Amino acid sequence: MLVKLIRSFSSAHRLPHYDGPCHNLHGHTWKAVFVIEGEIRPDGMVCDFKVIKKLLDDNLPDHRFLNDLVENPTAENLADYLFQKIGAELAKKDLKLKTLEIWESDNAAAVVEG
Repeated sequence: MLVKLIRSFSSAHRLPHYDGPCHNLHGHTWKAVFVIEGEIRPDGMVCDFKVIKKLLDDNLPDHRFLNDLVENPTAENLADYLFQKIGAELAKKDLKLKTLEIWESDNAAAVVEG
C-alpha cells in the first residue's frame, strides 16, 4: 500500500556553480511530497500519519542554510540528499520511501524514485 504526505519547509541557499541570479543567496518555501510504501498493519494503517509527519519534519532542513548540507544545493541535489536521509529513517520503521518530490516553486520540482 502507498501513502502520500506533503510537508513544507523554508530555507536559504546559493548555487555556487550557476552563472545567474541564483548564484546569490536567496530563499524558498519548499514543498516536499513523499510517497511511502508499507504493509497495512492489523490496526488498518500503513503508518500513523502523526508519527510519520513528525519524522519527516524532524529531518527536513527548515530554516537552514542548505549549502551547509549539500555543496551545490540545486533542487535535484537536495532531493537526492533528502531521499537518502529520510529513506534511511523510514526503513527503521519498516517503510520504504518510493518517491520524493521537492518543489522549489509552484511550477518547478525535482523527483527521485527508488
